[in-house]
Formats: sequence, C-alpha cells, structure tokens
Amino acid sequence: MLAVAGCQSSWSGSGYRMESKYSLKNRKSHISCRPEGSNTALTCDLPMKVTPQSLDHLFSSIDESLGTRYRFGGASPEGFDCSGLVLYLYLKNFRMVLPRTASDLAALGTMIPKNSLLPGDLVFFSNEGRNIDHVGIFVGQESFAHASRNGVKFSHLYERYYESHYAFAARLITTE
Repeated sequence: MLAVAGCQSSWSGSGYRMESKYSLKNRKSHISCRPEGSNTALTCDLPMKVTPQSLDHLFSSIDESLGTRYRFGGASPEGFDCSGLVLYLYLKNFRMVLPRTASDLAALGTMIPKNSLLPGDLVFFSNEGRNIDHVGIFVGQESFAHASRNGVKFSHLYERYYESHYAFAARLITTE
C-alpha cells in the first residue's frame, strides 16, 4: 500500500467522524475538466455526467493497464501508484483534472454507502486508520482496480485486508 501523509481526519471504528476533512460539509463539488480539443480548463460539477460509452472506455483502459508495474509517484503507462492510476484514467477517459494524492482525491464528490457502489466510483482505504493512503476504482461485482505493489490489478472489496481497511467511497461521475 502507498502511504500518503497529510490527511487531517480523525478515525472512529466504523468510518470517518463528521468533523473530518472528508465530511459531507467539507466535500468539493467541482473539478477542473478540459473540453475535447482544448487545453483550457473549465469548472465542472461533481458528479460529472458521462456517457455510457466513456464509462466503457474507462474499463477498456483499466484492462489495458492491468499488469503495469508499480512506480511510486507514477502517473503514466510506464508505471503507476494508486492515485496516479486514477488521475491518468480519469483524465484520459473523462478529461477530468484530478488532484495528485489519494488523500486529496478523498475530498471530492459525493460520499456513498458501500452497498450503493456503482462502476466508476472511487473506493478509499486507510492503512493505519488515520490517513487515506490508497484509492481504487470500483468495477462492479464487489471488485476494484488499483495499483498495488504488484502492479495494476483487480482485488475484491471483501478480501480480509481490504475490508478491514476500507474507509468510504465517493462518486465523481454518473451516467444518469
């Protein structure tokens, strides 16, 4: 797992307390995005409406990235860390300009319950219970894609390790 410092939240056994950095009142509801054929960034509301085709392209891009080696600070097909994978895939498929760290990504979008996850949602994990230090992309069937020390792969949300370190999920995109 990639450890990323800087989260100022406090942990309570079942999730983050409401006064945390990730609470409903502190969530960021906008993100920069780049329209097709332009280098100028615009502000887009979160969750951002995407087409079902662009969501399909996300999953194709994930499949193409499987097995890519882990590289600390990596955000390209040469090597990814967890947040670099998300940053790369969301820029490539949705033209969203996301923050660089898992901790900063965790402050975006709408928080959603684990039993309401939809493909494309981000899932966040906390290794030691204080900081968000890992992120993945939910792909359905209780699985998520992420960059682990063994490279880009799929894992199951209910594997013992991931279930015990799960913090919360957020929705940045929607097809509805």
